[in-house]
Amino acid sequence: MTLNIQQVLISDPVDPICSQILQDYGMNVTYARQWTKERLLQEIQNYEVLIVRSETKVTDDVLAAAPKLRLVGRAGTGLDNVDISAATRRGVLVMNTPGGNTISAAEHTCAMIAALSRHIPQACAALKNGTWDRKTYMGNELHGKTLAILGLGRIGREVAIRMQAFGMKTIGYDPVIEKQAAAEFGVDKMELEEIWPLADYITVHTPYIPQTHHLISTSALMRCKPSVRIINIARGGIVDETALLDALNSARCQGAALDVFVQEPPKEGTITWQLIQHPRVVCTPHLGASTVEAQERVAREIAEQLIDLVEGRQAVGIANAPNLARSMVGRNKPWMQLAQALGHLANSLAEGSLDRCPSGTETTVELICCGEGTEDVNLLASSALVGHLNGMKANGINIVNAAILARDVGVTISTRHVGSSKYLSIVQDLEKLLQLTVARGPFNIQLIGTIVVPSCGRGLQV
Repeated sequence: MTLNIQQVLISDPVDPICSQILQDYGMNVTYARQWTKERLLQEIQNYEVLIVRSETKVTDDVLAAAPKLRLVGRAGTGLDNVDISAATRRGVLVMNTPGGNTISAAEHTCAMIAALSRHIPQACAALKNGTWDRKTYMGNELHGKTLAILGLGRIGREVAIRMQAFGMKTIGYDPVIEKQAAAEFGVDKMELEEIWPLADYITVHTPYIPQTHHLISTSALMRCKPSVRIINIARGGIVDETALLDALNSARCQGAALDVFVQEPPKEGTITWQLIQHPRVVCTPHLGASTVEAQERVAREIAEQLIDLVEGRQAVGIANAPNLARSMVGRNKPWMQLAQALGHLANSLAEGSLDRCPSGTETTVELICCGEGTEDVNLLASSALVGHLNGMKANGINIVNAAILARDVGVTISTRHVGSSKYLSIVQDLEKLLQLTVARGPFNIQLIGTIVVPSCGRGLQV
């Protein structure tokens, strides 16, 4: 997948180092901080890249207005302001900077835990109002307490390391991280049902996806100690705000520290507003990544990641194209070119025969990859679909959206890898080859190709 990037639009406040790096590389950068959505919809047709933070909502209508758009870059971690599904369908890459704000978010989490434990904001406010009250703001030590970390990625790990220095026992949950891997940074990985009754503090560091919606729920809080404290520096919606407010009011939760909310900024009278006003809640206005260092880091990283992608060096932070990084591996490129060429040839040959089938007849595509170096069947299948479906979309088909668009037009694909051509019925004297079969109704086209020189495919049989 080749990216030819000339025009970049930055629509949110991003550190100037981002535009400087991109301009030094030769890209034209427009900074559109004050644009309304109406103007964005009018102007975005001229740009190949859109870089945002969290203010701009990259919705389907924005993507539909951008036929040249190839990539949406998020200078930060969370992608809840980007419609990833719509971007994928349109073949638009979505990129974030997964490590850019790790330290800032981890430090903010630790500060919130300490502030919650020692009532620092409340005591500070009382003292500024002229009240010297040592008894009301009696706190708790962190030493010896159990901290449960839900989400053991970059931020969760850094929180664990820092809070262990306070003498806290760290336990955690993550559906991906292995128990042994968690143990390497001092976390005892458990299932959620084991965590709830053990935790004195629970901090969440997961993305906000359907699986994590209301991860901290009424049911979870009912299983916790009544002295439990909840910390959320990740995303609003991971904690059920109604359940948390009920638990605080009914003495089933000792306190909460919140940096993110379902509604930002909150409106007066809402559940979010009531939480913020609660005397046992410490809150900040989404400041987890708001440090000078983090903002410069994510701005630099999104620019450098974009240039690396354009140069074909690596694909870091791509959220919607798992094949993309593998497409940059040198040994895969000639096989991708061959698969795409076979798909294109099959499409050309099919125009006179397959199109005579009744409307609605399903097309099946089978790709058999034979020999060493052809093991990445999903990548090669996407390449074959790019060739076979080429021309059906004005803004192009690529490995980002090929599988989705194939399903839309009734094309199903199956793949398999075999170690030797002896398992194939037609050609048995080649060590490495691709066999593509396209069938629709009674018509069937079979193509076989191999690599005879680097980056060059040769068709052997039709």
